[in-house]
Amino acid sequence: MKRWIWIIGGVLVLGGLLIFTELRQKSKRCEGVIVKLDDRAEYPFFTEQDIKNLVSVNGVDRIEGMLFSEINLDGLERRVTRNRLIKKCEIYEDLSGNLVVAIQQQNPVGRLVSAASEDQAKDATKGGYLTDTGELIQLSSRFTARTVLVSGEFFNNLKNLKSPQGQNLLTFLKDLQQNPFWKSQITEVIVAKDAEMTLIPQVGQHEIDFGLPAEAMMKFEKLKIFYKNILPHQGWEKYKRVSVKFRNQIVCE
Repeated sequence: MKRWIWIIGGVLVLGGLLIFTELRQKSKRCEGVIVKLDDRAEYPFFTEQDIKNLVSVNGVDRIEGMLFSEINLDGLERRVTRNRLIKKCEIYEDLSGNLVVAIQQQNPVGRLVSAASEDQAKDATKGGYLTDTGELIQLSSRFTARTVLVSGEFFNNLKNLKSPQGQNLLTFLKDLQQNPFWKSQITEVIVAKDAEMTLIPQVGQHEIDFGLPAEAMMKFEKLKIFYKNILPHQGWEKYKRVSVKFRNQIVCE
């Protein structure tokens, strides 16, 4: 009998503590807003104040001092992620009574540029950043991501990025972005309608006929042979085009 009294008493005490804690939480007010920026992001598109401005609509919707029971956390997360440079946002209350806003940025792997006609130069002020998930997002007025330029008929229909060839292209651009040597050497990737690529190098007057994004590492190894063994002997101005699209071949013209 005594055992059951202890069990019932314990349940009542625990229930009382839970109710007390819930009532206390509902009566707590937000002490402040703490921003956790994406420390894995290669390019810091945002400052802490930028994110605070997104949360509060530039101070119009003041969060500090509000009861936590009146704060719509899901609504604030949706508000922040309307900025397409932000991939993910998580907002929660910490033990000190602060509202914590943690963001994850988009990861640019290319900068899409456009040209209205063959007679008009490419316009890098138009287009936007191409992300590793195949999204096209706006340029940032605060920071410029150092990524390769991408252009070509393939991007006339951005739905192409969801195709198998489009996914291969995104993988290629992501790998290129993570390779310091080729990232510095390749300035532009021109993608034809059939997804075959022409690379424009930083050094030299030649274009690189790369073919489809498949077997990219093998093709880059052939390019290394071209740069180390052929160009030093033949001269940097000798060739206008080099092709590595075919297996076991380097074709120089």
